[in-house]
Order: sequence, then C-alpha cells, then structure tokens
Amino acid sequence: MVTEDWMVRQVEALARSIAMLVFHKEETEYVPSGVARWDGLHRTLMDCLAAGDACGGEDLLFEAAEAGELECLEAGVDFYARLNRWSEPRLEEACFEREEIQEGLRDLSGRFGINL
Repeated sequence: MVTEDWMVRQVEALARSIAMLVFHKEETEYVPSGVARWDGLHRTLMDCLAAGDACGGEDLLFEAAEAGELECLEAGVDFYARLNRWSEPRLEEACFEREEIQEGLRDLSGRFGINL
C-alpha cells in the first residue's frame, strides 16, 4: 500500500511537471485545441479509459505521437493522469501496471524532447 501510494504521487508529480513546464498550466487536463485530429484523439483516449482498455489507448497515443505535435503530448498527459487514478484491481483487470503509467509518460514526453 505504501509503495502504491508513493508511485501514484510520483506519476502525479511527473504529469503536473510536464503540464507546468510545457503548457504553463497547473492542471493535467487536456484543453480542446479546436483541431479535430487532437480533440478526436483525446475523445478516443477517454473512450478507451471508459471501456477499461488502457493498452489500446496507449497504443493509439504512441501512434499519434509520430506527428510530433504538442497537442498529442497534452492529450497523453491527461490520459496517463487519469489512468493513474485507477485502483490497483482496475489496473490489474486491464493488464496494466502502475510502473507502466510512469514509464509511458516518460517515454511519451521523451519523444517531445522532455526528459524529467
């Protein structure tokens, strides 16, 4: 339990750091950009989370990251921050581990030249 809480806080801090440093905002939520591609990606990621498909959402996110546009990173930070709020049993059900959330967030931000 202590390890789980520590990891949750670590991922939270990482997501907030990216939001602050890159997007100059305190919250990790995606703000619609008005660009259909990125707003649509965000909606799809939220649909994946609602369906319990964390792996599918992560796959879509990394495919979209190939474009190299920061809106994708913003959608990804929101995705991982929300995924981080899942309970351990829910993560296990989705075949996802808390460490994968941190790793995914670091990998995604690294694609945009942000190494924290």
